[in-house]
Amino acid sequence: MRPIEELRGKYTGCMLGAAIGDALGKQNEGLSRGDILKPGYITDYGKAQVGCPGYKLKRGQYTDDTEQMIVLAQSLIECNGFDVLDFSGRIAQWGADALADTVKKFLIGPSSSIAIFRLNSGVSWRDSGSDIPTCGSAMRVAPIGLFYNSLDEVESNAALSSIPTHNSKAAIAGAVAVAIGVRCALLDMSCYDLIKETCSRASKYDTGLAKKIEFSFDKRDSEPDEVFAELGTSYLVYETVPCAFYCFSRHFENPERAVIEAVNAGGDTDSIACITGALCGALCGISSFPERWINGLENKDMIERLAEVILKTAT
Repeated sequence: MRPIEELRGKYTGCMLGAAIGDALGKQNEGLSRGDILKPGYITDYGKAQVGCPGYKLKRGQYTDDTEQMIVLAQSLIECNGFDVLDFSGRIAQWGADALADTVKKFLIGPSSSIAIFRLNSGVSWRDSGSDIPTCGSAMRVAPIGLFYNSLDEVESNAALSSIPTHNSKAAIAGAVAVAIGVRCALLDMSCYDLIKETCSRASKYDTGLAKKIEFSFDKRDSEPDEVFAELGTSYLVYETVPCAFYCFSRHFENPERAVIEAVNAGGDTDSIACITGALCGALCGISSFPERWINGLENKDMIERLAEVILKTAT
């Protein structure tokens, strides 16, 4: 059996890694890669430029990516597993509060906004999800990969967790891919085997997304400028999730480099880096991230406590 301290490092590494990537990437969200790289690579926390969705956020402050991940983690803990009714209620309440906030309302994507409105209008979680193939359910899903030991349970619960807000086949496949990737990273699978398992599971829901993740792995030795241009970096799940797997595949033994690559990809940088951070943290643990990133992160102690409780209650 793996030492508990090693597992604790992986669990906290996954959740803090996701939040770190989100907080770093929010500086560049919506900018092109060319515009980001003109002054040089972003390697530490800072303020977003005026016009970016997160320009009113402080250094080290994360976006809705991490906030939704926290909501999911809290639901898993309170219900001792994934309960779609509980999660739907929590995400609806979180969304209502966020949309009423003068800062946070600009961070919520189109799919989530539509679903939150529907849920709060009394629409069932079965029918509330948007069919826009965006990455909102993939960016938040890491706790499911931490909670369930069985890959079958990770897959089924990740898919179910997407439906209340993101009900397209591609979005569901994206959530499955990230959750399975996290669980495989916890199991110390080789990068090749992790990608193989991820693509096999995701292909049940959307073969196109699975093929793009496989492509991102095949291109891991190609230069980022080339690969990001080929994959695309928008908030569509067909682009965001494969880009994150490219950054992970290219630098899985060096999480700092992987996250920096994601932060500077262009487009939906907070979500690309959030997913990259979750995958790298689950594989390499919290000690693989720089202390300046850990200590400068908003609410790091709270997120770490959530990870530790999930570890204690994981099935």
